[in-house]
Amino acid sequence: MKKYINRFLLASSIFSSMFLIGCYQEPDLISDLSVSKGKVAQISMVWLGTTRTVNSSLAVLPNLTTDANADTKINIEYTSEVPVKEFRVYYAATSTAAQTLVSTTPAGAQKYDPNTRNYVISLPIKAQETKKTSRVFFAEIVTDNGLVSTQKSATLTTNP
Repeated sequence: MKKYINRFLLASSIFSSMFLIGCYQEPDLISDLSVSKGKVAQISMVWLGTTRTVNSSLAVLPNLTTDANADTKINIEYTSEVPVKEFRVYYAATSTAAQTLVSTTPAGAQKYDPNTRNYVISLPIKAQETKKTSRVFFAEIVTDNGLVSTQKSATLTTNP
């Protein structure tokens, strides 16, 4: 009788372990990595001021020096395959400091530039009140699908 009980326990443990192993499903790492949440706008460049300033090699100079408390503009050049919901502008004392939201502007005022094949929008900003200081402005774009672009920045310095 003891022999039959041992065989029964052995057989039931083998059966239960086979049953549990058969229920295990390996995670599909490839499909987890390739799941897309949608398309996002891409910022090409950001520059400050009313005109696009370039250096001798025709690279756009994003930074600007202006008078304290002066009104100026931040220009965002971007591409997007999906509709844009809004543009956000932040500022910080340095590129790694905590950011403060300056403005949230709904889409609709941007213009298409056929030369660069990008959209460009100019948003008003105000320079800091303290002379001889710098402030970093960051721009980002939120699309209709809720995804946010990576930030691009430009530095605004005030005259002495």
